[in-house]
Amino acid sequence: MKGRRFLVILLCSVALLFLFPIPGPGSTGRVAAAGGGSVTFLGHGKGHGVGLCMAGVYYRASRGEEYHQIIRSYYTGIGFSRVSDETTIRVLCRDGVVRIFTLRDYLYRLQEEPDSWPMEGLKVLAVAARTYVLSCIARGKHTQDGYDVCPYGSCCQAFNERIDPATRPRTVAAVNATSGEIITYSGQPIIAAYSSCCGGYTAGMDEAWGGNPVPYLQPVPDDACAPDPNHDWKVTISWLDLQGRLNSRPETAVGTLYGLEVVSRWTSGRVRYIRVDGSAGSKVVSGTLFASVVGLQTHFFSIASQNFDEYLLIQNPSEESAECLVTYMFNGGGTLEEQCIVEPHSRHTIRVNERVQNAEVSVKLASDVPVVAERAIYFDFLGSGRKGGHACLGVREPRLEWYFAEGCTVGDFDTFFLIQNPDDARQARLSVSFLGPGGEVDEFYYTLAPASRMTVWMDQEPGLDCGEFTAVIRSDVPVVAERAVYFGFRGLGGGTAAEGAPEPSTAWYFAEGYTGGGFDSWILLANSGPDPAEALVTFLLPDGSSRALPVAVPPRSRATLSVDAQPGMENTEFSAVVKADRPITAERAMYFSYGGKEGGHDALGVREPSSTWYFAEGYTGGDFDTYLLLLNPGAETVYATLAFMRSDGEVVEKEVAVPAHSRFTVHVDTVPGLDNAEFSTRVTASAPLVAERAMYFLYRGRDGGTCSQGAVSPACEWYFAEGYTGD
Repeated sequence: MKGRRFLVILLCSVALLFLFPIPGPGSTGRVAAAGGGSVTFLGHGKGHGVGLCMAGVYYRASRGEEYHQIIRSYYTGIGFSRVSDETTIRVLCRDGVVRIFTLRDYLYRLQEEPDSWPMEGLKVLAVAARTYVLSCIARGKHTQDGYDVCPYGSCCQAFNERIDPATRPRTVAAVNATSGEIITYSGQPIIAAYSSCCGGYTAGMDEAWGGNPVPYLQPVPDDACAPDPNHDWKVTISWLDLQGRLNSRPETAVGTLYGLEVVSRWTSGRVRYIRVDGSAGSKVVSGTLFASVVGLQTHFFSIASQNFDEYLLIQNPSEESAECLVTYMFNGGGTLEEQCIVEPHSRHTIRVNERVQNAEVSVKLASDVPVVAERAIYFDFLGSGRKGGHACLGVREPRLEWYFAEGCTVGDFDTFFLIQNPDDARQARLSVSFLGPGGEVDEFYYTLAPASRMTVWMDQEPGLDCGEFTAVIRSDVPVVAERAVYFGFRGLGGGTAAEGAPEPSTAWYFAEGYTGGGFDSWILLANSGPDPAEALVTFLLPDGSSRALPVAVPPRSRATLSVDAQPGMENTEFSAVVKADRPITAERAMYFSYGGKEGGHDALGVREPSSTWYFAEGYTGGDFDTYLLLLNPGAETVYATLAFMRSDGEVVEKEVAVPAHSRFTVHVDTVPGLDNAEFSTRVTASAPLVAERAMYFLYRGRDGGTCSQGAVSPACEWYFAEGYTGD
């Protein structure tokens, strides 16, 4: 894959858990084709893990522990006794013949561990193996088969009658040094189970094989086996392969696989139950069964968490339920569909990571009732410390052209263009023009398969690895385009995203802006035309005053305006209105340190005010702060009703008055009834105004902020080019 997502960061997670409660889909849906991506399991150990961890035994013996001490480290409440090594036993040999051996001669010929092992470790093995044989006889494990013990490690112990004890002097010495010694509990030989490597915590018998727990086979932590190669392992399986393996057994078959979640764990940390969700429903199965079906070497595993967490937010402001069809599109083609219900005056959240994992994904949302949709992503970009989040309003329809004012590959800036072709039948031929600050033009060409998406990493394109630019994307088939930027800037790390503008305009409006404290604000103006443009940027302040600044925008270039550097704008909230004599494209970027939350966000301007605005996203729980920013560019006070539609269906309203030629801020966390809530918002005003929403957060160790303009009305279709659920 060409693009940003190539560095795998191994982050252990007990499950795909939420930091804050997010409702799942209203219902599962029909499937057009299987989805893409993969899932990574991070596991520990090899074998069943019950009793002695032989890797731990080896390292304990190597560091000088005595064999009785080692044995007591793994078996709880045991004692020791002795029997005669002249005791005879019936052994099924590898050639199928049952032969009689003394205990001593049997132990000489075990193949469990090499003769080169540390002596104290070989003594542990001799005592445990001797004990295990006697426990098999006491339990009558193979009585009906006509022998006492078999030669297979998968059932009893690895034994080879052809071994010449003379070739194994250390093993012989260990058997002789422990002659007749066995391990007992309440005076009886224990089931002296042992396995290759416990992975840091031994398993109880009930954890490995079910049934009741055994007192002396309790799970115990073990730090000794940490150096062993089998202590930690990783298995990555494609989503389709995992789906096929699960569907190969009726106990785990769920149709099209949607997601996995560890439901509970044993004392040792091994998976007790895991839930598998799919188009045919959900099944909760044991960790041992799941590991066996999937092909994991133990059920001591976690599902690797992704560095990118993606959410789809859907607002239904209408009086009736909305039935939505969500289509996920992948690189190279292939789609996955699901259905959900969004109740009236409510908001619904889909965690995309549960539907597709470790995949780049675009989304199309179709609804039978007009809704509003946004996408939010929280990330740790390449595990580099550039942590944060970004959010985007969806676009209503694909277009033949898209315009972007922002783009930078200088220093620690990485810029990506994300392009979605939702056409089911036609390939899209794309030209992407990058316009530098001096009017230079670089043009690149791409093709995009039907019903698919692609990522263009600008830092890796020839000649564009160190510069600022604006961009124009043109296609012969309507497509959807977004841009994402990940940055390190003045000690801040984060990322931004914005949808493209479908066309330039002579007017742009921004409700949000701030230069106080640790905030830096920038206005970016792009002129993709052949003639110079003159723009007037007017800053509207909370007290109703304003400041105007003329800005020249050269042809086929962009102008960058630092708001903080303008006299009188060094420490203030503001909104901005951009008017130009020729059509241009305008964005606003902000970099900030807000209450210890550091990052940046970006928003495309809106082309005209409106009396209604809708926002699908909003959250005030935990370390989330949500703000609604309102700009009144008119000459009269505007009265607005803010209707906050909670995910539980309750609607909280607030009335505000926005003075003429000014900007107004609502800190939603302080609104009664919204102090710990998920919600969407509808703004209904007495006259046209401009609205944006900003959020600042700490989410799973990722701090930052997002900003998005509102939608002027709901729609039955929404598109998102950007999306990622991987590392």
